[in-house]
Amino acid sequence: MLKRLFASHKYPYIPGINRPEKVEIDLSGSTLTMLMPPHSNYQGFAGKEPPERVNIYDDKQYSDDSLLPDWQREGKSHLNLFSRRWELYGPPWRTRPYGNIQFGASISRYDALPEGMSSFNPNHFEQMAIRTLWFTGPAHPDLGRFCSPINWDLRNRESGSPWLYYEYQPDYSNDPEPPPEFMHTYRGGCLRTPLDDRYYLNMGYSYLGYAPVETCLKHMNALTSKVLRSVRLELGSTAKQRLAEAKRKWPDARATKHREPEPWIYPEWRRGDDRKGEDNVVILKPGSPPPVLTP
Repeated sequence: MLKRLFASHKYPYIPGINRPEKVEIDLSGSTLTMLMPPHSNYQGFAGKEPPERVNIYDDKQYSDDSLLPDWQREGKSHLNLFSRRWELYGPPWRTRPYGNIQFGASISRYDALPEGMSSFNPNHFEQMAIRTLWFTGPAHPDLGRFCSPINWDLRNRESGSPWLYYEYQPDYSNDPEPPPEFMHTYRGGCLRTPLDDRYYLNMGYSYLGYAPVETCLKHMNALTSKVLRSVRLELGSTAKQRLAEAKRKWPDARATKHREPEPWIYPEWRRGDDRKGEDNVVILKPGSPPPVLTP
């Protein structure tokens, strides 16, 4: 409790940061292991605890995007594995945290991936990621504009399988008024790697912190970097087979190791009138079209 007693914006207290818990999940033969602090939420809301074993091929567990309008459908389904929140605190007499990090892991099943493509092909994996960025950006203009990818890093690890890391940030340049300073801490990122041709593991995080921004991000980045560096994935027999097939089929496949943010044009839009049966977002002038997946 001494650390909490002397906590401040410069040196915030993060519960459990020095006693991380080991997480291990069997993902249909592939084994995910990682270390991370326990969940913390000052309001008492629980996180989603990681399961010991998951059948990634059980379609009933997934949520898809079929309820969205056609133009907003990426053709991807999700299975949430676990979620945690880590809070940054000041001294004990301040009960509310200064800020928080939301962290979670999920499985994505890329239903729209054309035949003849595979997540284990680095070029295909890159195309899938860029397409996802469009569907989480210009396809949802009501959520604001985002600048992405930032700090793009796509490389193979020891197993020979591609691993991708990138970040995103809101783009406030078109806002009529500048946001409060603390809103510049609102950002996030992800780390992902294939599990099968259409399946990949995704670990994502988002921040909402405090000013001064540089001090806040220093502590938040240190924690997420430590957690992501601990991530290990031992491929199971099926995943190894798919990886070997991809290497035989595309021996010269390459991806872009570093990318600049996409220069997408966001559409002009207005709120729809549900009394008239309109969708939530009505496009007045289209922006950049979604990227096309090319085998």
